Amino acid sequence: MVTNSMAGTNNPHKPRYIELADDLRAQIIDGTLPVSGFPTENALCKRYGVSRFTVREALRVLQNEGRIQRRRGSGTVVLHQPLSNVAEILQYARNIRYVFQLVGAGPLPRSIADQIDAPAASSNWPRFSGLRCLPGDNRPIAFTEAYIHPDLAGIAERIDVRADTIFSQIEQLSGAKIVGVTQDIMAVAASAAVAERLNVSRRSPCLRILRCYIDADGRIVEISDSYHPSDRFAYRMHTEVDS
Repeated sequence: MVTNSMAGTNNPHKPRYIELADDLRAQIIDGTLPVSGFPTENALCKRYGVSRFTVREALRVLQNEGRIQRRRGSGTVVLHQPLSNVAEILQYARNIRYVFQLVGAGPLPRSIADQIDAPAASSNWPRFSGLRCLPGDNRPIAFTEAYIHPDLAGIAERIDVRADTIFSQIEQLSGAKIVGVTQDIMAVAASAAVAERLNVSRRSPCLRILRCYIDADGRIVEISDSYHPSDRFAYRMHTEVDS
């Protein structure tokens, strides 16, 4: 059962819809909110004592993060389950050699903005581009484009492109705390540009992983868009099942 855990915790410096989004996000992460049976707008208005506008703006934040999906006529469902694969992401990163560079800044590509349901605004997102390889093997296992939020542009040139993961360095350099990661995993055909970087045939099968790293304020601080050749990479995720 969802409770009104915002009671008595109003922050005068934080918009009400952000407070509501924060509370609902916490319940999604800890598993309090079920995958189905998400409260209706009316139920949330009554439970939290807020307007429909506030509820809709809070749900828009969560939808942009990829945590929920809202379908006309069928309500809201939770997409983002309690995160159990951060360890797997970190383990993968420890075993990888990076060959990256900062290549400038610009708007998000329309294809990414559309997929994460975010505006492809004119904001300049610093962009990193490069390859990931296994130690002792020069064949790339991934071609990755990474984007960091325009608010963090000041730390872009301080990120060591041959060291730790970008999201770990964002935490260290900016003080932002990443509380969630969403992943879209797709089978795609390699474009000419991707094929050239991975040294594979054009339209050969690839695994595309689009990750969004989200901080405690609900802001997407990093987006990574990776393409993996099918014969060099397999993705395994471990999930604990409650007994």
